[in-house]
Amino acid sequence: MAEDFLRIQNVSKLYAGVQALDNVSMSIGQGEVHCLVGENGSGKSTLIKIIAGVVKPDGGEIVIQGKSYKNLRPIDSINEGIQVIYQDLSLFPNLSVAENISLNQLIEEKKKIINWKEVKNIASNVLLTIKKELDLKEKVENISIANKQLVAICRALLRNAKLIIMDEPNSALNANESERLFDLLRRLRDQGITIIYVSHRLEEVFSISDRISV
Repeated sequence: MAEDFLRIQNVSKLYAGVQALDNVSMSIGQGEVHCLVGENGSGKSTLIKIIAGVVKPDGGEIVIQGKSYKNLRPIDSINEGIQVIYQDLSLFPNLSVAENISLNQLIEEKKKIINWKEVKNIASNVLLTIKKELDLKEKVENISIANKQLVAICRALLRNAKLIIMDEPNSALNANESERLFDLLRRLRDQGITIIYVSHRLEEVFSISDRISV
């Protein structure tokens, strides 16, 4: 059994009389693909947002690589290497593939002048690490959903992702695109990156998961 990257202990969340999470505990091993499954309204999205520090739980504890958080903030989650890729992917459709991949890094480095060669190199290098090719000049609005997911994954990797959470990533992919995504997630896992894969499709859960939480 892999050492835990993340532990969730006795976490609860109540929304206006609706109990989204009730005393939930689970562990996520280092370097595993852990599938989180459940019907709509079962609390999957709330749990993701708590791990990301976006939602504060009513009680419980989040432990990341042995460090305990009672009040996890988004910046804490990011600094611990947690990246969430939501269903909408949060990309800029009017910007190029290279710009979408590189933008966060350039902002963090407080670049005052954009060096377009650097933007291209940053994007090229991270694509090389996952052995994928994309047209770096193409606007994101013109590429497929599968390639948009690659852009989002590359952006996450540039932020030193140790845990990538993917929320229903397979909802708009065909069978071939799904298998290519699974191959990439397995390679990331083999590099030591932990994956939480959120889905309600049991056939893909059984195909990709090392462990499953319902």
